[in-house]
Amino acid sequence: MFSLDNRQLGLLMMLSVLITNLGQPVFGYLTDRFRWRNVVGLGVFISVVFTCTVGFMPNVWLFAAALVLAGVGTALFHPQGGGLAAHASGQRRAFGMSIFALGGAVGYAVGALAGPMLHRLGERVGLGPLQGFIFALPLGVLLAYILHVFTGSYQVAAAKSSFHLRVHLLPYWRQLTPVFVVMVLRAVTVVAYGGFFQVLVGDRGLSVYHQGLVLFSFAFGGALGGMLAARFSELWGARFITAVTLLLSPPLLYYAVYAPFAAGVVLLFLAGVMVRGGEPVNIAQTQDLLPHGVSMASSIGMGLTWGVAGVATPLVGWISDYTGSLAYAIVLTAVLPIPAAVIAWAAPVARLQKSSPMDVPSDDDCTRHS
Repeated sequence: MFSLDNRQLGLLMMLSVLITNLGQPVFGYLTDRFRWRNVVGLGVFISVVFTCTVGFMPNVWLFAAALVLAGVGTALFHPQGGGLAAHASGQRRAFGMSIFALGGAVGYAVGALAGPMLHRLGERVGLGPLQGFIFALPLGVLLAYILHVFTGSYQVAAAKSSFHLRVHLLPYWRQLTPVFVVMVLRAVTVVAYGGFFQVLVGDRGLSVYHQGLVLFSFAFGGALGGMLAARFSELWGARFITAVTLLLSPPLLYYAVYAPFAAGVVLLFLAGVMVRGGEPVNIAQTQDLLPHGVSMASSIGMGLTWGVAGVATPLVGWISDYTGSLAYAIVLTAVLPIPAAVIAWAAPVARLQKSSPMDVPSDDDCTRHS
């Protein structure tokens, strides 16, 4: 659209990733600190509007601004959305977060197929590049409205005190750090395969629909893996499930790169099941460690983790350019789940805070405040 070179395109992509993911801890903190209510529908609405209209931006600066605003909407949605999912799950928080993650993963996977279709539909009716996304706008606005109405009638009760970093986060950084490192190492592998595998398929001469299929397979496998791992973690423990799923993923990731296309799709699906299986389990661990800041905890697992991983992914492109082999660069990230599994297994079992994650003021408290 704007005759950008790969470096400029890479900067645009990084900008979008950073705003979307690193913005989540900011909004997670603000949500818990000031006890914002019912912002999930607003976040989806902002993201929908600017994603669906990005193709109509007349210059690269407005195009970048639309990407940033779409990322802001996504970053606003996720922390409170994860908090609501955790609250609705009761004691089965890992399983509840796996359902929340399932929605995102399936949507991401379907988007990999729907995006090219909307683009082509727009071209057939005389619209320009990416302008076909406008056909998704009515559905997106409707879903944002439904979400706003639903979450307006089902809200997490306000805690007795506002969230403070010094009181409710910093004392637990030693327990959080191993879980965070595990999530970052996993995310680097997932981002590398999710972002570059379809490029590899395209370099091998296959169509954009084949590229969408591999992304769909990987994302859907991750969604299924999260559901299964969350269920088994209730039986065998979060540490065991996290370590085992991570250790089983490298062979599948490796052979998926070098297998024929059909076999590669199957292997990539199975790799998604394993490498992303422990993801909702680890997010639930962060929520258990920070019961006074569930939105903040959600943003660490769903935002900060991926933001840090996104900054590391340009290294994959550099290795590919240096070695002349994108496949080699991708496969290098397949070893990261191994140290992640070691850290997950060696980390001490965290002592959870005794306070309830939903300390609700009593009637007497409310009366005294009044």
